[in-house]
Amino acid sequence: MSKVIALIPARGGSKGIKQKNLAPLLGRPLIDYSIAAARSSGVIDNIYVSSDDELILSVALSLGAKTIKRNPALALDESPTDPLIAEFIAHENLSASDIIVLLQPTSPLRMPHHIIDSLQRFRAHPSCRSLISVYEVNNKYLKAYIAGGEFLTPLAGENTSYSRRQDLPSVVMPNGALYIFTVAEFLREEKIPRSQIISYVMSEADSLDIDTPSDLAAAERALQQRQVSNE
Repeated sequence: MSKVIALIPARGGSKGIKQKNLAPLLGRPLIDYSIAAARSSGVIDNIYVSSDDELILSVALSLGAKTIKRNPALALDESPTDPLIAEFIAHENLSASDIIVLLQPTSPLRMPHHIIDSLQRFRAHPSCRSLISVYEVNNKYLKAYIAGGEFLTPLAGENTSYSRRQDLPSVVMPNGALYIFTVAEFLREEKIPRSQIISYVMSEADSLDIDTPSDLAAAERALQQRQVSNE
């Protein structure tokens, strides 16, 4: 029987915030929000944190996650995510039918219900190869042109530049909070599938990604507001 496995990639290096993945957020390390959301969802069989940093691994272990010591070569600023997923699959000898739910630790406003709903959507769509979480953005940019050549090139086709905004399709932006795919689909090309993708739409507010101290402050305000709303 296939398992659902949460993988939280959390390298030690960061530029905007020192030790960002352990940055305090309302008295809890940032990474705790992703671990807690996965655990509270009730749909995850195992939670893993992959990191090159011993302190992050120690904190993750204390929070109830399993840990994988990442190859330092896969934890550089320019390191892509795909190789660390491949490392994880090989290390844990995962089955082809296992489902990986990739949770970026910088998305503290991702809630358990987001994980539950997105996994349900993924399972209900057998022809998809992966699911990514997104939020809706202004579709006016479909009217844009690409400059730099002798002539302008319509970004989304020549007709869209002359279309009314209300006639244009909706546009969504990945927010990094959730990626879902099977081991088998990942191993087909050794990367998160880039075709036959379905979306799980989150609000722009819940899509906050922590990169700077101001993002951390915004997350704190949002979480405090949630606490007030729940009281």
